Amino acid sequence: MTLYSLVLFIHVAAVLTLFAALCFEVLSLFQLRRASSIAEAELWIDPVPNLPLATATSAVVIFFSGGYLAMQMAAFELAWIKVAIAALLLIAPLGALTGRRMRALRESFAKTKTIDPEVLRCLQDPFLKVSLSVRIAIFFGIVLLMAAKPEMWESIAVVGQLQFWVFYGPF
Repeated sequence: MTLYSLVLFIHVAAVLTLFAALCFEVLSLFQLRRASSIAEAELWIDPVPNLPLATATSAVVIFFSGGYLAMQMAAFELAWIKVAIAALLLIAPLGALTGRRMRALRESFAKTKTIDPEVLRCLQDPFLKVSLSVRIAIFFGIVLLMAAKPEMWESIAVVGQLQFWVFYGPF
């Protein structure tokens, strides 16, 4: 086994980890928005302990292992890699903002025993849904870029089109 194949394996494993973390976040957000009591919401506010840490770690591993792979292939001049890097860097701030709002929700759950209008408003916060949708679209856009390896404008169009679908649907 070469170092390249080991790094490629680590890169793919980190991508799968990020995908799994996004799936858990989808499930969690879906259940939180349906919660009718604090007890129900508390089950889903943190379904997997340390999920944000796993998400951040996998994104960092993807970034550095992808950089190594691109270096080994002398592919940094390819347009799709530049767009994929920029898109990956967009995921982090959205995830951080979402994490901040989720921490605020956890704190409000600790202070109350019922879902009052303020807590319900926080659970229904459209930012949480939009942030998650945008991050998933970016993630799939990056995967599509890796598979198709398009030129610059096509790469930008791929990521941009997926963002358009998040807000307006494919049709």
